[in-house]
Amino acid sequence: MRVAARNYEIIFSHLLQYWKYFFIVLREEEDLAGKEPSLTGQTLSLKGQTLSQRIHRVYATLPAGERKVADLLLDVPGDLAFRNASDMAEQVGVSNATVSRLFRRLDYASYEEARRVARMMRAQGSPLYLSSAGVSGAGKPDMVELLNTENGLIAKSLEALNPLALDEISRRLAQANKVRVAGFRNSRFLAAYVVAALAQYRPDVEMLVPAGQTLAEGIAGTGKGDLILVIGLRRRPLFFVDFVRIAASSGADVALLADNSVREAPALARWTISCEVDTPQAIDSYSGAITVLRVLTLAAVRHLGTEGHRYLGRLEALHEDLSELE
Repeated sequence: MRVAARNYEIIFSHLLQYWKYFFIVLREEEDLAGKEPSLTGQTLSLKGQTLSQRIHRVYATLPAGERKVADLLLDVPGDLAFRNASDMAEQVGVSNATVSRLFRRLDYASYEEARRVARMMRAQGSPLYLSSAGVSGAGKPDMVELLNTENGLIAKSLEALNPLALDEISRRLAQANKVRVAGFRNSRFLAAYVVAALAQYRPDVEMLVPAGQTLAEGIAGTGKGDLILVIGLRRRPLFFVDFVRIAASSGADVALLADNSVREAPALARWTISCEVDTPQAIDSYSGAITVLRVLTLAAVRHLGTEGHRYLGRLEALHEDLSELE
């Protein structure tokens, strides 16, 4: 009797799922009646636009079911990178067919094409696609999780550090005629950190492009015997590869610090060091990168030896004479 009762429960559960799906589809067909523009006759091209831009362009014409999916995508576009169409449909109470219709209307060949684009944006470090419903950053942060994340990034970045590259770059930091450091967007403060630290121990260490100067003016002042340290963490500007190419053509040695998403630029640099920046949260972490830069700077100070300490002594004396620091 227990076996028979169990079988009836299973059959009843399947019937409930069937009727739930039937009523969802029926309600959507009612919403679509007389409202849905023809997908086959659509002349509006949305190619080249972001997911959010595409949704906003057609939002006013969307049937109720598709609008539910669109609202979810606008709230957390990052979810598209790792969720399948069935999960998304179930969350907002629509059918898989509705999800498919929306993405065709958005000028994607399929749901999978849109998901590939979302994954690419996530890999490039777009904060919009790094956030998701589960890690949106709302509420109190989990301090243990954050600590484990930072420790993991530092460990992975140091493990990936090539000892030979470390020694060669640090020697050039100590011995190059000029050291110029470049970084764009989020990488700029890391470049400034290197300049501030190394300039305590040797002269002629500067940002490649100080405020008010152009890239061309910065590169023109470098040449053979100099070192350009380029920090290129995601998301890099579109001209980044061309910048590294032109910097290398100056005759200066180029060392590149980048995350694993970098492409092409490593072929143009004499040395490339990789570091980890990806986290479960919506904002990249630079703890691994700054640790690697600190290791490089400390190694350069060791190569400078007594000469570096003499320079630091003269600098400290000037600070005292000028009453500049506490």
